Amino acid sequence: MSRFFISLIFVLSLSQGFAQTEESLDTLPQVSQDSLYFPSKFGLRIGVDISKPIIQLIQRQDLGFEVTADYRISKSLYAATEVGYASEPIDESDYSFEVKGTFIRLGVNYNAYENWSGMNNEIYAGIRYGLSAYQQQRNFLNINDPQDYWGDYSDNEIIMMKQIPAHWIGIHFGLKVEVLNNLFLTSSVHLNKLINDAGTDGFPLLYIPGFSKVFLNKDSVSFNYTIAYLIPFKKKK
Repeated sequence: MSRFFISLIFVLSLSQGFAQTEESLDTLPQVSQDSLYFPSKFGLRIGVDISKPIIQLIQRQDLGFEVTADYRISKSLYAATEVGYASEPIDESDYSFEVKGTFIRLGVNYNAYENWSGMNNEIYAGIRYGLSAYQQQRNFLNINDPQDYWGDYSDNEIIMMKQIPAHWIGIHFGLKVEVLNNLFLTSSVHLNKLINDAGTDGFPLLYIPGFSKVFLNKDSVSFNYTIAYLIPFKKKK
């Protein structure tokens, strides 16, 4: 599914680029070089993660939602945020639990792509501070003793485990393509690192909403596919 979205955005970006290139050449204003300029849009862009609803429809389970927003503050710099709710069931042969909670990520993006006239695409890198408030429910736990010294242990009692808030720093890399006027598709990858020990009550920490699956060294990799609309407030030279 990830390859599908990446391929889709790549094809749309190429077609949009060619179309806008031809349009810009056809409509190039006949003015002197000193007075030649093209306006750039400044405004609020709001979007939603489209991957979660598709996965939820296929798997028939609630995985949450994510809303994104960014605001252009200079030629290449954008203030950005993502907020949402996530629910992740994890079922293994020896244990089963569910993590759910809310999250927010705050930061900035830097657009390294030099657009041609009339284009508003981005190839960007960004940094985020992330915060999640969540809880973890244990459904069952089995401990097998292969040497039969202590004996096998099984506990089917449902236990709600208290959590402390999780904090992390993330680096984002992404591509935004304007497929229609003010309508954008985005694909991004997030590299995250925990900056506090979001421990549990004697249970492995495997997932944090907004952070994704937790690796042994307390980092993670996650992806995001969004569709967003730009509300232009003004234009600048």
